[in-house]
Amino acid sequence: MSTGIAAAEAALRYNIRPLMARRPRSLRGAVLELGGDAALAVASCDEAVALEGLTPDQAPGLERASRAGGARMVTGPDERRAVLAGPPASLAGVARRLVGDGPPLDDLGGALTAALAGGRPRPPLPCGDRSLRFGARTLIMGVVNATPDSFSGDGLAGDVAAAVALAERLVAEGADLVDVGGESTRPGSAPVDVATELHRVMPVLEALAGRLAVPISVDTRKAEVARAAIAAGAGMVNDIWGLCGDPGMAPVLAAAPRIALVAMHNRRGSPEGELLAEVGRGLRESLLIAAHHGIGADRVVVDPGFGFGKTPGQNLELVQRLGELDGIGRPLLLGASRKSTIGLVLGGAPPELRLEGTLALCVIAVAAGAEIVRVHDVAEVRRGLRVADAVLREIPEAVWSARAPGRTG
Repeated sequence: MSTGIAAAEAALRYNIRPLMARRPRSLRGAVLELGGDAALAVASCDEAVALEGLTPDQAPGLERASRAGGARMVTGPDERRAVLAGPPASLAGVARRLVGDGPPLDDLGGALTAALAGGRPRPPLPCGDRSLRFGARTLIMGVVNATPDSFSGDGLAGDVAAAVALAERLVAEGADLVDVGGESTRPGSAPVDVATELHRVMPVLEALAGRLAVPISVDTRKAEVARAAIAAGAGMVNDIWGLCGDPGMAPVLAAAPRIALVAMHNRRGSPEGELLAEVGRGLRESLLIAAHHGIGADRVVVDPGFGFGKTPGQNLELVQRLGELDGIGRPLLLGASRKSTIGLVLGGAPPELRLEGTLALCVIAVAAGAEIVRVHDVAEVRRGLRVADAVLREIPEAVWSARAPGRTG
């Protein structure tokens, strides 16, 4: 068994989720300013993780490692699930002890180490002959719907010139990549066959080939459409079933090593039980399928599936607790733009009046760790996220160097 498959299996089995909010960056600076030890700033801040899939012979060893590392542990009655809490340095120490203990604890230690690291820093993500770079700012995926029945009313089926013009405008407004889709996924929409979807998306993709300075993504759940789109120049496949739908999708991506994948969580029917545990488990299943086909996790972006197989309340809970998916260790994409949940919160607002709600969800998601947002209104969201990124990532030098505007009273 390859290392990648073994790691993906362990990640799925233990399904480790960070439970605490992301630590404020100001903590370390404040301690240093007061003359304190930088290590104290880290060690004084508690974190917690939830894990599952323990066997009876693992729980005692995990408890010993937790006590020795200075962490606290609570287990369920069946000892299959546990919560570990303590300073980050202690949790990292627990992980090292588990790895050093050998079977049956070493794979748990490896999974805990990976979950605590969160996959950062992230290397560039190849997307065909383009790439995406993470860290400096939030990336924006602009939406081009080559469908006649988009829920947001922006479908451009049959109008290639309009679709190309829209893609070019989205890039000019600040989109970092463009997502072209030919099958509506709105609630109650009828599925379309391969021929119909190809008829809708291929003229647009062929017209855009070499025309944009950013990667092009194809939004499809069908392997045949993905294969044709890749041949036409698409650098990313956005699969709403996360390799769990069409069994031919993973082989198509395996044969195209520079093509990125967005693997989305989706289910028929709403998730039951613990929502974030279910979403994390589903996304890790996608990563395991990818690993079995030789598709490295470093090619995958994960999407928790806002609006797909979830109730409106679950959609909002998903954003509220999005940081719990950070332990998956892959870039996180949120696609909440103009969704009906926003309209419901706003008292029945139609899609064209959901911009502010979209922006609110984008900012909350970015604060929780999302690195890509998929939106229709690129210019407006870009302006909002420039301010959010200035607070959440790094204050721009031009802002630091600006003088106070003068007396205000």
